[in-house]
Amino acid sequence: MNKTIAIVRVSTILQTEDNGGTSIQLQTEKLKQYSHLHDLDLKETIVDVASGGLETRDGIEKLKEMIERKEVDKVLIYNVSRAFRSILHFANFYEYLKKNNVELISVCEGLRSSRKEHQMIFGIFISVAAYDKDNINFRLHNGRKTKVRNNERGFGGRIPFGYKRIDGDLVTDTNAEIVKYIFKKTNQLNKRNLTKTKKTQTLLKLLKDRGFTYNGKDFKNWNIRTILNNPFYVGEMNYSGINTTHNYEKIISKRMFNQV
Repeated sequence: MNKTIAIVRVSTILQTEDNGGTSIQLQTEKLKQYSHLHDLDLKETIVDVASGGLETRDGIEKLKEMIERKEVDKVLIYNVSRAFRSILHFANFYEYLKKNNVELISVCEGLRSSRKEHQMIFGIFISVAAYDKDNINFRLHNGRKTKVRNNERGFGGRIPFGYKRIDGDLVTDTNAEIVKYIFKKTNQLNKRNLTKTKKTQTLLKLLKDRGFTYNGKDFKNWNIRTILNNPFYVGEMNYSGINTTHNYEKIISKRMFNQV
């Protein structure tokens, strides 16, 4: 039997040779040429548009289902880094194929898992691929931190209550008035001789009586705590341990924030 399945992967659909990528078209053509040259019966080419750091991907899962149905003898990949960037994930995939007596063939490297001398080389290539990914992530992370220090990086985390994103920018929404109310009432309650629990219960009741909700649900004590402790409302934010300022609209004054 000679049932061969090819699997190609790109991180995004825009990954083409023009911008430094290895496109779906290029990989597909190379795998077809290899199959024809080595008389392999290429039944199907599965396309994955996903990160190589993911172990569970639609294409991989489809391939495994075909293997379970005994529809695959050989799996073709363009190169090792096109399959997985993670050493652990590749090792798991490699062992899975081996367990099911499916040969893995990496076209660019000229490697076949059925050959003893190639098994060690497979391991070396995936180690290099993982090292390359770590370097890329390191450079990206440092680049983001530099932009933060220079106040050039926009907001990229979870959007604080009271803001919404429009065209990549953050603007205040109707919930900003609730944020102001929470700070104002908390400041007033702090001046009364109340326990911490009593203050929280009182504020929760006031919010509910006015029909104020947190993303459609009644406020909880931790919602209030998160809001009161978030310096984003006064123009500050933190990225990877770096405190910086932002240029978005402020909801609360620094004086009010410090009083609360």
